[in-house]
Amino acid sequence: MASRSDTELLTEHFGYPPVSLLDQIINTLNALAERALSSIESGLLNAPPAALGFRPPKYPAPDAPEYDAATAHRQEVESGVHALETLLFASIDRDFDLFEIVVMRNVLTVSAGDIDWVTLQHYRDLDFGGDGDESESGSVESTTTGPVNDLRRRLQASLKLRVMLEAEKARNRGLLREMRRLVGSDVKEEEDTTEETAEEEEEGHGEGKRQGKAFGFLLGDLGLSGDKQTPVSTTAAFGVSQLEGLRQLSEDLRGVMKELGKDENDDQDEDEEKDKKKDWRRERLEYIEGATRRHLQQVRGLELGENGEVRGEEDEAMVGVGKGMMNGKDVENLERVVGLLGVGVKGGGDGQVDEDRMDES
Repeated sequence: MASRSDTELLTEHFGYPPVSLLDQIINTLNALAERALSSIESGLLNAPPAALGFRPPKYPAPDAPEYDAATAHRQEVESGVHALETLLFASIDRDFDLFEIVVMRNVLTVSAGDIDWVTLQHYRDLDFGGDGDESESGSVESTTTGPVNDLRRRLQASLKLRVMLEAEKARNRGLLREMRRLVGSDVKEEEDTTEETAEEEEEGHGEGKRQGKAFGFLLGDLGLSGDKQTPVSTTAAFGVSQLEGLRQLSEDLRGVMKELGKDENDDQDEDEEKDKKKDWRRERLEYIEGATRRHLQQVRGLELGENGEVRGEEDEAMVGVGKGMMNGKDVENLERVVGLLGVGVKGGGDGQVDEDRMDES
């Protein structure tokens, strides 16, 4: 058995620390001292000043102020009581500190040799020895911890279930509140409803009354005797009677959808075969169009659009847009330079240039 101190042993025996007993004694003595000082102060203040020797002088000095016996009496009593209080509590603290030390060392103590031989009342008839085998001790531990673990798991599961049920209860309460608000029924509420939920439901009823009973007609007579605005039962009966026909119609539609799917697949296969047959013709046409377009642009010098059309009047002056070709403005500039240099022939020079220009076009 592990060794224990005398303070732990006495604390376990008394049920409270030994120091608290001494503190209670000192606090009681301080309270009695305060009561005694209060009684002394009140007695001295109630006594007449003349009885305590506070009398005006028989021959006062002419310059001295007027002597107030009551004020002097009160000041003297208060200062004296304060000095007495200081001395009294200082002596109590000093003496009872020594008292605490003596009691803790000599009275409220147990010798170290006797601690292991002391058995408290609640420790009797208990076996703390280790005479059993290790296997037996292991089995005892398993038998003691097993039920505890089971109870702990059951407690955790119960707490978890309680939280889930509380959440479900809150959701159901909100749903019922909303349904009461919409229907506008005066159903009796649960007995265990709290004040907050009752206030919320009252607010919900108030809102329902302000907004009108949206589904209040459900509580009325929905039979055939109702008017044309509420033929709910008739409509429901008609819908139930048409369910079998709708089921048969859906089965027929499934069969038709399967056949239509097969026909669509066959049409797609035929379209794919036609596309394959037309591929070589489309490729040939695209090749011929591309070659013709390159010839017209590079050799003939024409400016073609996206669809093969020739450009407008502004672009007709363009003689060629191919690589290394010159437009009409460049040719005119060259002719003007040749005319300035005097290379051209008079008279027939213009005609020759026009012929060259016609040949180039």
